[in-house]
Amino acid sequence: MDPAEFFDYGTGRQQDAQKAAPLFLANLAQEGWTRFLSVARRRAFEQGEVIVSHGETSREFYIVASGRLEVVAPQRNGSERHVYFVEPMSIFGEQAFFDGQPRSATVRALSEGSLFGVTPDAFEVLSARFPDLTRLALFDLGRILSLRLREMTQFALQGK
Repeated sequence: MDPAEFFDYGTGRQQDAQKAAPLFLANLAQEGWTRFLSVARRRAFEQGEVIVSHGETSREFYIVASGRLEVVAPQRNGSERHVYFVEPMSIFGEQAFFDGQPRSATVRALSEGSLFGVTPDAFEVLSARFPDLTRLALFDLGRILSLRLREMTQFALQGK
């Protein structure tokens, strides 16, 4: 499948003002996406499906190809709190990818769609084949982690 068919590159800006996940590799050309996705595992999902659960241990990070997901975090009182939405060309699961710790949130599908999963082993294969591409991806993963940390810091400082 041609990556241009499932990623709408647009302007690289989020359209949803309600805390949407940052775009991943927004300016990567089609050839780069073809290479990157050559090591990824494609997976379809249905509306309402839980993609990852809080506390589970897996190190895969995911790139959303189509559909819309919601990230929710458990609260002490047993309820869930909305964290952000994940739209096409956004990622989630990067924290567990890097640190190997249990998932910090649950990700649930708000619509049907598909995504690509990238494991650390797959990333190693990609690194051996295309080191410049993986270096670019690592910097973008770091950028996204930093943006999310800044958001959580602001959230904590505001006392919410």
